[in-house]
Amino acid sequence: MRRPDLERRSIQLPVLATVALGGLPGAPEWAERLVTLGLDVVASGSPADSAATWAAARQRVPFRPVKGVAGTAADAAALIEAGCVIVEASVDPGPAAYWLRPDESVVVAVDGESDQIEDPSVIGRQIVEAAWAGSAAALWVVASPGLDGLPIATVEAKLMALCEAAVSARLVLAKEQFDRD
Repeated sequence: MRRPDLERRSIQLPVLATVALGGLPGAPEWAERLVTLGLDVVASGSPADSAATWAAARQRVPFRPVKGVAGTAADAAALIEAGCVIVEASVDPGPAAYWLRPDESVVVAVDGESDQIEDPSVIGRQIVEAAWAGSAAALWVVASPGLDGLPIATVEAKLMALCEAAVSARLVLAKEQFDRD
């Protein structure tokens, strides 16, 4: 995560910010559900957003950063034109948006290809270890692409585990910092 790039766009995220990469199952109406589950950056759920799917998600959740998923450079341009400032893409959308790019510093807490629901304690420990190995403030906690091929109830359970683990990891890091000071 490049915090200065986000801050220039007036986006404030907690340490170990959570996000689901790629699309989600069903209709692209996931924004409110992702807020309820606890994700820090939400999305429409579409595997490739249009300006309309992104704008609908933004309208439903105006108080949370909403990423757009761009399949092509033209899709990225349309999303940016609509006001999207976080674009998940394999190509650089340009300086007008934060590029959530493939080489981001991430800890993959949830495997989007697996239907097994992760244990929040286990992935929380993985998150803490990754944070200790580098900069916690630069680390995204993610669900990898592939969730769109799973049942909705499974995806919800996996994302709840991701969020629970991230909150636990933040508490561990805060306690460690408090104990040092």
